[in-house]
This record gives sequence, structure tokens and C-alpha cells, in this order.
Amino acid sequence: MASDVARHTRRSFLRSAAAFGGLGATALLAACQQTPAPAAKPAESKPADASKPAAAAPTSAPAAPAAKPADSAAKPAAAPTSAPAAQAAPASAGGTPKPGGSTVWTAEVDPVSLDPHKTSNYSSAQAWGDLTYQSLVMFDEKMTLTPALAESWTNPSPTTWSFKLRQGVKFHDGSDFDAEDVKFWYDRLMAPETAAPYKSWFNTITKVEPKGTHEVEFTLGEPYAPFLASFAAMRGSAIVPRRWGASADMTKQAVGTGPFKIVDFVPQSHIEYVRNPDYWEKGLPYLDKVTFKIASDEETRVAGLRSGQIKHAFISSEAAVRLKSDPNIVIMSSEGPSQRVTNLNTKRKPFDDVRVRQAIALTLDRASAIDKSLSGEGKLTGPMPTGHGTWFIPPEQLGYTRDVARAKALLAEAGYPNGFETTIKTTPDYPTMLSTSIIMADQLKEIGIKLNVQQMEWGTLVKDINSKDYDIHSNGNSFFPDPDSYMYLKYHTKGAQNFSSWENAQYDAIIDKARTIMEPTERKKLYDEAQKILMDEAPLVWWFTENNIEAIHKSQKGYSQSFTGRRMFLKKVWVEE
Repeated sequence: MASDVARHTRRSFLRSAAAFGGLGATALLAACQQTPAPAAKPAESKPADASKPAAAAPTSAPAAPAAKPADSAAKPAAAPTSAPAAQAAPASAGGTPKPGGSTVWTAEVDPVSLDPHKTSNYSSAQAWGDLTYQSLVMFDEKMTLTPALAESWTNPSPTTWSFKLRQGVKFHDGSDFDAEDVKFWYDRLMAPETAAPYKSWFNTITKVEPKGTHEVEFTLGEPYAPFLASFAAMRGSAIVPRRWGASADMTKQAVGTGPFKIVDFVPQSHIEYVRNPDYWEKGLPYLDKVTFKIASDEETRVAGLRSGQIKHAFISSEAAVRLKSDPNIVIMSSEGPSQRVTNLNTKRKPFDDVRVRQAIALTLDRASAIDKSLSGEGKLTGPMPTGHGTWFIPPEQLGYTRDVARAKALLAEAGYPNGFETTIKTTPDYPTMLSTSIIMADQLKEIGIKLNVQQMEWGTLVKDINSKDYDIHSNGNSFFPDPDSYMYLKYHTKGAQNFSSWENAQYDAIIDKARTIMEPTERKKLYDEAQKILMDEAPLVWWFTENNIEAIHKSQKGYSQSFTGRRMFLKKVWVEE
């Protein structure tokens, strides 16, 4: 993705932000970053060995051997086989794990809330997902669906799923996990007062029925291809104890079944975890205590890594260049799902006019943004993130041709021959959110659009996004498990995170059909068609996907990166000073 435009570091972007009227503060993203995987197949009917991957079908990442569907189930075809780039080797792998000890890592953004059902921001999922809360299914290092709180499952008909639950699992409060907790999860997620942003991932479920203490049956209203992967994604799928969850303040406390318990959470300061001695994966986790210092400023994280006061952080490509010569720090980089986007409010003038949106899309040079924002550590993306299975449109086929003359003509047709003035709301906490906003403002000058860049505090930005109080805002998509997770949630008229308020009946019909198709090749044809409609209508600007770049101290052994961008394998880390 080379470009003739000179590269800018994060610090130079922040310095230049003042020219656009930004105030600077802690801020972040609303639906946050990262990406998904193709549809999963039904698992074999026999129980899975808890120490081995289940015969469940692959999600949308690396291909896995096809599993036998249950006798009465309609047999789906194999999933697309294009997988994410190979994961980086575990940091300082080798040696014998040593139980005990403590460590200090960083959380890049304040979680805001620990409630696993009411929050959409990625910083919350980073705080509790996989570490404290778990679901019926989880991903392993190869992005294969494996048993978690369900030790096996069957799909006896296209609309019936039966899960055999793991016995002997205890919640952090000492209560036993059973089928009634799964029923409570569903009831709470669907309750109107919960206002769960990921409710749509599970709205095909019509009934959750316990069949004894350790078996539960799901009935769907129609076949739903992303069903298993939606549980593993840990967005709205966390299981909480019914007795505790019915009355607790889940924004400040967390009680799950995961390898670590949260014992202290001070907003804007730290999150403290201790080892769960009753964790069902025997021998894990190794560490007794982990503290996450909340450090939204990258310079603070870099200084902490250099001094040894913190042992792990996600960092930018620019920071990685500065740290790579430090003998005590290992830089890990692998293809990731984080997708940077900019939303246009299609219910406000002039963005209700498709010609205005198309003019903006034709003016932007996305390739140069990769160099400026990421030092080349990313790829062009369409609505489906590049690198996600085979669901995406290859970058060379996206048709991102810059045509300023055509853009000016479209603006004139729409009644804006001299352009107009508007504002983009953004945040400095994610450097690429700020940098793409500045790039956009600079490039749109060429067609007469004056774009003011307004930097905002995180909570205020989220509030404005959720209330649709903006003309334009920078945003991003985090890891989602299936194309439906993007194409319905983000762009369907009924999608809970359709932040552009875009509506298109033809698009909706395609997505409604695609989520019921189990055969991946047929699904891909539908999603390709839907992506082309999106790109033509241009309710968003899709910029690029970003690599996962992590810096870890050499004393931290056994850590592996996850394509999801979550720290789910912290449970396998031990310390050797």
C-alpha cells in the first residue's frame, strides 16, 4: 500500500490536530474495533473431550475439518477456507509454566461499564470478555469453535440446537452453573429494559428450554448460520449467575465463570484480577494476580514498557518502531480485524443526498491514509473487513478510484457547487480515529467542503453517537464472528448499530435471506451483492483494517495473540524474571 504522500507519526498528527479546532481529551470509539468469521457448522452428536477441540465447524477464520451434522439436520457445505494471516508465535515461548506470581498490563481505554449485555464498546469487552465472563462456545488460538460452558452440542433439525452443559462449573460467587442460568441469560438479553446492542445476534431464538440441570435446548424461528459463532464472539453472550445477576449492579461488578475474578475496578484508574481457583480448565490460569492500568495515552504506555512498570500493551506501528530496539521488549504483530470507518448521518442534510456521499467517497485517498496512519501496517477494506475468511471483497476489486472532477460535479448536481461546512466528531484515544479525521478534512478541501475536526471526551462521544447527534463521526468495528454480525448489525434498517441511519429495502432483503442460508458459497454471493450496494450508496467511508501490534516484556511467557484482538490467552501466561 505504498503512497507518494509522506508518512506522519501519531505525534505529528496530534500536533496538527490543533489546526482543526480539536480540544483533545480522553475519548474513544462507539462500536469499536476488530472483526469476524464464516458460518459455523453443527458439531458431532457425541460429547467432546474437554481437553480437545470439539467437532464444531469453523467460524470465519482458518478452515477446519468439516464436522458431521446430526442425522436430521440439513447438511451445510464447507465454510470458505481463506483464513486470517498466521498468528505470531507465542511471546518468549518455551520452558515449563510456573504457577503463581503477578503482573501489570495496560487497558488502553476505560471500560466504562462491566455489564456484558448492555455495552457495545470494545473497551468493555476487553475488560471482561474471556477473562471473567464466558459463554457456551469459545475460540481457540486457530479461531476454531471449541467447547466452553457447553461441552458438546447437536443440531437435530435446522431450527433446533441442543447443548450438553459442562458439569462442576462454579461462578465466582461460589454458585453452580446450570441450565437455568442459560435461560436467565436469554431472558435478560431480550428484555426491553436491557436495551442490549447485540440483541439482534440472538433474535432468531424463540425459546430456550432447560432439559434437566445440565442440558438446554434452543428453538429458532428460522435457520441461522451465525448461531454458534455468535456465542463465541462474547458480545451479549456472557452467562451470569441468575441469582446474582437479577439484582446486582453489573456496571461496576462482574461475576462469571472465567479464569480471573475482577476484585477491584476504579474507572479511569485500574482493573484488578485474581486467579479463579475453581476454574474448569484444570491448571489454568497460571498467574495469581493481574492488574490492568488504564492508560489511554500511548506515551504513558511506552514509558511504562521501557521502565518495566507495565509488561504488556497494544501499541501503534509508530510506537513499535521506537520500541523494537529495546532488548527487554518483544514486538508481536499479526493481521487483525480492526476496521476504521467514518459514519455520515444520512438523516441530516446534506448527507441525506446520495450524490453528496458519493462525492465524498470519490475525493478520499484511502491508500495514503494507510501510510500516514499506520506506516503501511494495514489494508484497504470494504464493508466486510479484509482478511476475514473469504467474505471480503479483495482490495484490488474495491474500485476506490479518486475522481475529484466527478466529485465536484456531483456536489453541484446536489445543489452545493461551492461546497459546504460541517463537523466530524472524533477522539484521540485511538490514534487512527483522529488521523483519518484529519486526513479527511484535508482532502475534502479540494471539493470545497470545510470539515471541522472536533475531539471529544469518550463518554460524551458515545452519548452523541447513540443519540445520533452528529453530522459525521469517526468510528470502527471490532472483531465480529460472522458476516451477519457486520452486515445486519451495522447496516440493516433494524441493525442496533446502524449509526448512519441508512435505509435500503433491497439491501435489507438480501441480508435477511443471507442469514438463513447455511451453505457458505451461496451466502458469499449474497454478501458480495450487498457490499456493492453499500459502496454505491456510501453511507460510510471504509478506510482500512489494522494489524494487531502488541508489545510484551520478555518476562511474560506463553502469550499468544488472537485474531480477535482480545487478550483471551492471558490465562496461559506465566512470569519468569
